[in-house]
Amino acid sequence: MGSVLGLAALIVAVVLVAAAVVAAFYLVRGWRRSRETVPEDVREIWDLTRAIEEDPSNSEAYYRRGLIYSERGAYEQAIRDYSRAIELKPDFALAYIDRGVAYGESGQLRKEIEDHSKAIELDPEDPLPYTNRGVAHRNLGQYDQAIRDHSRALELDGEYALAYVNRGVAHNEKGDFGSALADYDRAIELAPEYALAYLNRGKNYIDLGDYEKAIADCDRAIELEKDDPLPYTNRGVAHDSLGQPEVAIQDHTQALELDPCFALAYTNRGVAYANLGRYEEAVQDYDRAIELDPESSRAYLNRAVAYLALESPKKAKQDCQVALKLDPGDAAAHYNLACVYSLLKRAREAVHSLERAIVLEPSLREDASADEDFDNIREDEEFARLLMGL
Repeated sequence: MGSVLGLAALIVAVVLVAAAVVAAFYLVRGWRRSRETVPEDVREIWDLTRAIEEDPSNSEAYYRRGLIYSERGAYEQAIRDYSRAIELKPDFALAYIDRGVAYGESGQLRKEIEDHSKAIELDPEDPLPYTNRGVAHRNLGQYDQAIRDHSRALELDGEYALAYVNRGVAHNEKGDFGSALADYDRAIELAPEYALAYLNRGKNYIDLGDYEKAIADCDRAIELEKDDPLPYTNRGVAHDSLGQPEVAIQDHTQALELDPCFALAYTNRGVAYANLGRYEEAVQDYDRAIELDPESSRAYLNRAVAYLALESPKKAKQDCQVALKLDPGDAAAHYNLACVYSLLKRAREAVHSLERAIVLEPSLREDASADEDFDNIREDEEFARLLMGL
């Protein structure tokens, strides 16, 4: 909005050259009136822009404007401002840190790591760039490197609750739920009002199958941050896992009231609808989730399962194939594709997909032996040998 206003002012100034004094008066008066009707952060951007115009070498003004752009989600503009601040002040460690965060938010994880590494070089005693770099490594699936960075942050500051939470997330995604739980417990001990710690510990309890404790932690996270949709949908997952899909739907719906574009909540509510046998509604939620997040393999896979229940195997096949394109190592997607091929009486493709599923997740062999979806190929010799482990 600020850039549009600036362009309009430029056009007026160019067209009305002969009446420059009058034009300037009305532009200033209009600018002052408009300041009363725009958000505070936009007014701050205007003020910082004027400061930069008055002193183009003001690195702090570029940095502060970058912070505001980042808060607004305008990461490209933020990165430009942080970069200019760094050009003016090459040892500006905070600018490297916040540019790294902006790179991370825009998906440029390796550039994020480079910036946090530079910040560490400039100030090796600051724990923040270590834990930020750890987050970037975790997002790249480099869990051991992430844990090392968070641990280094904690060596520098043993009461750094954020670093405990971040290390806990890395442990969780690595599958080490016990270590994750210990880190979340310590974060909560240090910061009892820290909603993020309760949120992540609740998710960890879901992974551990301790749904009652998960619900309690989600309740506490909601109490501390009522406008955050994530603990609502996580609580919904816990209720659904306890066989309470109706309650789960209420939670997911509440999450969507807080954020109508929350793709994960649509996916989770779709699962709850499916668990009630309301497959058409489930498909509608998966459709919306995919519209919002076309890279969500889980939404495609869940929609495929719903299509199978609705006896639409061809649609299910398409969704399984998309899910596998997005995540080739998803055992459940291979398994469901095998079910689809069986229903379509394509035995060779069914056996091939099931074999890949079993390689990824051996317990699926037992599931397949009792799954009615494979009745069409149960007499097939290759299928029988696969079930026998031959």
